[in-house]
Amino acid sequence: MNEFDDDRLRDLAPLIAFDAVDEVERARILREVSAADDAARRAFEAELAAARETLARFSDATATDPPPPLRGRILAALDEEAREDGAASVRQGARRHPRLRSAVVAAAAAVVLGVGGVIGYAVANRSEAPTPTQAEQVFAAPDVRTTTGAVAGGEATVTYSPSAGEGVLVMNDVPPPAPGSIYQMWLIGPDGPRLAGTMSDADVAPSTTAVITDMGGATAVAFTVGSAATPDKMVSDPVAQLPLR
Repeated sequence: MNEFDDDRLRDLAPLIAFDAVDEVERARILREVSAADDAARRAFEAELAAARETLARFSDATATDPPPPLRGRILAALDEEAREDGAASVRQGARRHPRLRSAVVAAAAAVVLGVGGVIGYAVANRSEAPTPTQAEQVFAAPDVRTTTGAVAGGEATVTYSPSAGEGVLVMNDVPPPAPGSIYQMWLIGPDGPRLAGTMSDADVAPSTTAVITDMGGATAVAFTVGSAATPDKMVSDPVAQLPLR
């Protein structure tokens, strides 16, 4: 996969984060991610996590499905960017076009969240006044590492930095827990497990991202199914455990 394909793949991450594509398009994008090299996958996951962090900041907005014509315009804009980047490689040594990319991402965010200029400005101006999110800092760390495993029929990947003590969880195709139940994420260390977070059925999407903090000393990330009534209690054996090396 060349540089322009890597960039285009990264630009598709917000469409996944904001559920701005249908299931067929989503599956195609995730197949491209699976077939990409490690650097491209990490770039995609970093962008996906950053987009979800932006979404979380505006969680009180009501999400709506983007109309198909607009979805098509967003994807067409990405195709235009790929063509422009290809031409730019001859003229300028493979320079990207952040203005167009930002406009595409802003369009996706504005449509899905329905808050127009507010969210559009927040996303589009990230390249003009970059303030790295926690997720971006993790992926940029010199000691970044990745561990992947199966969880409840889907896949979970934790990308983490031992020096920063933080990580990013990306779950794909993990089904939501049953109503009244939750997924619990535990950091396993020498002093036993400690709760890192919980997810209800409303929190789990086809692609779900979360930032993990205070990972110092942890040797594994474990997932259990617990009760929403007692979210801080481990009441079952882990359904999956990912080693942290």
